[in-house]
Amino acid sequence: MKPEFLSARQVAENFFNGECNYLKVLRLTRKGILPAKKFGKSYLYKRSELEKWAANNFSNPAYYDITI
Repeated sequence: MKPEFLSARQVAENFFNGECNYLKVLRLTRKGILPAKKFGKSYLYKRSELEKWAANNFSNPAYYDITI
């Protein structure tokens, strides 16, 4: 069973498959790019919200809108 909430390290390791450093995850969160909730001094990421975010942001490649 997958946990419902993830830490920044878990997001970096599991959600981004180690492709993204956890400090980068924190930076993206502080900029408001990644959805998260502040809990004390740390952030918690809801798995379902991250999956929605990924579907919206990773569904089309960067070259999708280019026409030749």
